[in-house]
Amino acid sequence: MRKIAFMITCGAVALLTANAVVAQDRDWDRRDGRYDRRDDRRDDRRGDRWGGGGEVVLFEHDGFRGEARPLRGDTPDLSRLGFNDRVSSMRISRGAWEFCEHAYYEGKCWRYDYDMASLPKKQNDRYSSVRRVR
Repeated sequence: MRKIAFMITCGAVALLTANAVVAQDRDWDRRDGRYDRRDDRRDDRRGDRWGGGGEVVLFEHDGFRGEARPLRGDTPDLSRLGFNDRVSSMRISRGAWEFCEHAYYEGKCWRYDYDMASLPKKQNDRYSSVRRVR
């Protein structure tokens, strides 16, 4: 009887823990030009999970983890956002984008029109400017 009660308790704890992890969501608040992570809010204006309709979201770590910055237009200098040489993954919801290794679209540039969960080693933590090309 104790064994069955123990198994039921373990199963209930596992279900509660799994639901808590799945229920978490990210949203960023735009106060003072900074983005805060909010696990308890959801942006329902456009139904976009990654920042309310942003066309590209840059992530600090691979696998779409860490601090994130949603962008809706050209950004000639990512250091103004505090995100210079920190991009390791990205989600692109619309268009094709060009990512350059120096500010103001200088240096070597790469084009993407799809999500990248992990950037190649030569491009990881190297971008300093981003612009939409189509």
